[in-house]
Amino acid sequence: MSHPSPYQRARSPEQKEERRRHLIDTARSLLLEIPDVHDLGINELARRAQMTKSNVYRYFESSEAVLLDVMVEEFAQWHTELVKALSRGGKRSGTIEHIARAFSATAAARPLLCRLTSIFPSILEHNVSAERLQQFKHGLLAVRKQMALDFHGCIPSMSTSAFDRFLHHAVPLMIGLWPLSHPAEVAAEMLGRPELAALRYDFQRDLEEGLMLLLRSLASK
Repeated sequence: MSHPSPYQRARSPEQKEERRRHLIDTARSLLLEIPDVHDLGINELARRAQMTKSNVYRYFESSEAVLLDVMVEEFAQWHTELVKALSRGGKRSGTIEHIARAFSATAAARPLLCRLTSIFPSILEHNVSAERLQQFKHGLLAVRKQMALDFHGCIPSMSTSAFDRFLHHAVPLMIGLWPLSHPAEVAAEMLGRPELAALRYDFQRDLEEGLMLLLRSLASK
């Protein structure tokens, strides 16, 4: 696929969308290479996208804005995979256990989503405009409402509002468990000691357990 010259300004809506798409795809490729999402800066993004820094700023106000767009796409793709996983449950599809397992397994299969989710309230929302943040929040809310409907379709005995509360608490679980289950090298080495085994976290296993506890609590109300 050929990309537009870095010195030629996009004028039509199609050209502008092509450049925005190119920047997001480039950012995604970079994020798969670098260990820390904080290392994604506009300078490096511009270099890899073969665009000038000023041209990048025509499409994104900051590196955080780029990461938010990548995160939105990751959430959309995860939602599609989650719906497929929910439908594969057979007789188990109408159980709390199946929902928790499908949720945790599909989330764990998208480490980039988990990495971005773990920092979006503390990092990604701090250097973007109110307009962009409002757009992001409304998009996030729309996905959450649709997911609540999807879960309600699996277990009609639980209300959509109950599943909305479930998701309200599930996101903080993801935010906290990802860094805990991916500690720094020195911390990981320390946690390898037998006497500290109780402090180890496994993202998929612990997320599934936490989700089941949440669902059982909501189902009993």
